[in-house]
Amino acid sequence: MTRALGCDESVEIESRVDATQPGDVFLVCSDGLWGPVPEARIAGVLGKHRDLSLAASLLVDIANECGGPDNVTCVLVRLGGG
Repeated sequence: MTRALGCDESVEIESRVDATQPGDVFLVCSDGLWGPVPEARIAGVLGKHRDLSLAASLLVDIANECGGPDNVTCVLVRLGGG
């Protein structure tokens, strides 16, 4: 986030373009989740729970159980169909 929001006068921007499909889920999270919780465990929660509100709550709980170092932020978005 510091690269996206910026702490300095000039910020190095990183971007990429990937193909997406309806139903794809995007996760934006802080380092309180990414790091303490293994990627496979995050993927397991997302694969098991279609309700994104429930999945986000579970991920925050898991991060806290794993000793997340600070605040845990988790935002989930699912792409809709066309």
